Amino acid sequence: MPPQANIDAGPRPGARMRLRRSRPGDLPPVVAVLVAAAAFAFLSGGYVPRSATPVAVALLVFVAVWVWLVRPQRPSRLYLAALAVFAAYTLWAGASIAWSFGPDLSWYAFDVCLLYLGVAAAVGLTPARRLQLRTLAFGFVALCVAVGGYAFAGKTVPDVVTHAHRYARLDAPVGYWNVLALLMVMGLTVAVALASRRRSPLAVRVVVAAAAVPMAFAFFFSYSRGGYLALGVALVVYFALSTTRLASLFTLAAVAGPVAAALWRVRGLETVFSATTDAARRASEGATLLRWALVALALTAAAQAALVLLQRGVPWPPRLRVAFGAAVLVAAAAAVVGGGWLYVRDQGGTEWLRSQYHAFATDSDERGSADTPARVFSLNTGRPPLWREAVEQYRVLPAKGTGAGTFVFTHERFRETGGVVKHAHSQWLNVLSELGWVGLALFVAALALFVAAAFRRLTRDRGDPERPLLAALQGGVLAFVVHISWDWDWDMAAAGTVFFLFAAASAAFLTTRGNDLADAARAAELREGAEEGTPTTAPVAPGAARAAPPGDRGEADDPTPGAGSWSGGGGHRRPSPVPLPLRVVLSGLALLAALSWLPPYLGERASERAVAAAGDGDLALAAAEAETARARDPLAVRPLITLALVQQQLGQGRAALATLDEAAALQPQNADVHYQRGLLLLNALGRPADAADAFVRALELDPLDDASAFQLSVALREAGRSGG
Repeated sequence: MPPQANIDAGPRPGARMRLRRSRPGDLPPVVAVLVAAAAFAFLSGGYVPRSATPVAVALLVFVAVWVWLVRPQRPSRLYLAALAVFAAYTLWAGASIAWSFGPDLSWYAFDVCLLYLGVAAAVGLTPARRLQLRTLAFGFVALCVAVGGYAFAGKTVPDVVTHAHRYARLDAPVGYWNVLALLMVMGLTVAVALASRRRSPLAVRVVVAAAAVPMAFAFFFSYSRGGYLALGVALVVYFALSTTRLASLFTLAAVAGPVAAALWRVRGLETVFSATTDAARRASEGATLLRWALVALALTAAAQAALVLLQRGVPWPPRLRVAFGAAVLVAAAAAVVGGGWLYVRDQGGTEWLRSQYHAFATDSDERGSADTPARVFSLNTGRPPLWREAVEQYRVLPAKGTGAGTFVFTHERFRETGGVVKHAHSQWLNVLSELGWVGLALFVAALALFVAAAFRRLTRDRGDPERPLLAALQGGVLAFVVHISWDWDWDMAAAGTVFFLFAAASAAFLTTRGNDLADAARAAELREGAEEGTPTTAPVAPGAARAAPPGDRGEADDPTPGAGSWSGGGGHRRPSPVPLPLRVVLSGLALLAALSWLPPYLGERASERAVAAAGDGDLALAAAEAETARARDPLAVRPLITLALVQQQLGQGRAALATLDEAAALQPQNADVHYQRGLLLLNALGRPADAADAFVRALELDPLDDASAFQLSVALREAGRSGG
């Protein structure tokens, strides 16, 4: 038999596997991204450039420094392909600045892609073992407890935490209820995986299960339909891939049961479930909810403690655990499929399905979509019209689109109702309208490759103790991919960084484990050969990944003294350092990505100072700050509009017109620029005919703008009076 074939067959069943231990030095990328995600979550989800930029710059600077510190592993070709294709998508988004309807918006969208690319590269190319996976899991649960607890405090102590006064739905601190729901879904899945770990201390399992309670309450009060869809996807993936299905099911029941009971107990508290202006009643009923929430938390802790003691006190043969887990999976699938079929049949079968589809497509569901728990069952989403707008825009510019981040212009042009909407509420269609079929092809390929890299080795390493935790991360990855089909999570860095963290960490862990197993097999083979007096010199391909041989229980469970040290093993290959020129290039690119965030940020700050100065009556300072904003962010029209308004106040009408002409040349598809030109021509320069032309152009770009329509009527009346 050829030597390589002998190696691939694995060592004898009795051979001891010595896997490398985790290196604390490989932790910084995971910790840095978790800290950034937490900061984004408490800064409007990372959606507002003004607050997101400092965090993004700090994270990208960290990536630039990490290039000099990391000893990267050899990643899978699949993950390298994912990085390459996503880099191509990022470059396409950046190139769209050249033809964008709003180049400043495209610049920011490009910066967001650069941030995600930096996260994916830093985490995915760093070796990841159990320490990294567990740090990620516990850190993310802590993040979700902080976010979910703060959100839920808006219900329980509304006189202290006042963010929930306007709406019944919770959205703070993230700023958008559906993204809050998605983060809670991902956190709940990870918490269930941690709490069901058989070998974890009882206190840890109880605390993690209890920590899931505020997440569950926050999730419920988000009233998010997409959140329930994401929850279903995450749980299906988790239970399909986990090896602790029975314990996980009981943990999930220990969390969901008391939470559901508490909500049922307070169902009569009106201000808890709907908006109100009665502050005293809101505070009183919030206190009642808090008491029952604490009861639910105590019941969850007690139930989880009982579960752990029962699990440890009763011997469960491995085969019996596997059988029960499989039974749980089959029963859940049967309940979903069978129950769904019975429900549809009782409602009227295919005719009922057709009527529901029609209600969804036309937003004609009679149940409405009010700000109450009942909205979860409503099919009025407002999304189909936005999807049609995106498709209509694609038909106009099929190859290039309107430029990254510019759906707001598409909505203004094709909308059927009023309101400002900046996203198509489906990332796939949003990319199609903004970047054409080229951008969509790159985007779909990149995400598909990231998902594939995160789901490698599905049939291998079933005995790995980290398998349930890995399954939870994989469930979160797919939940995000499904949720962006429905919403605009991509634009919120709090969600986007977590997705790339989960996908990159999963891919890195699978690659590192495959590499370690290959090295361990090589070392075991060499030891056997040395004992038998017939040393083996056959090589193992770097990065070769294969199933763990019988008896492999992983790095932390190897009872051999000194396991993981590789003393005398002879099989460990230290990763090769990155060549100096490549380090310089990669670090430089990360720094350039960080610097790319600064001009829009500095320009916006100067614009804000200009507006503040104008409000204080200091027009000279306002003009100077507006000029500074124009210089720092030359692709934006907002500084030009601000400068023109200040110039008009200074009596410099012609200069103001020249400034707005510059803005119109920069963004000719921006209806607001033409509207501002019309106002200036009409009110300051006395040219109603020219003003009418400007308002007509504004209405061509935004047909439903009432202000432009009104001003056009005024301009036409004035032109008629003057005979011009």
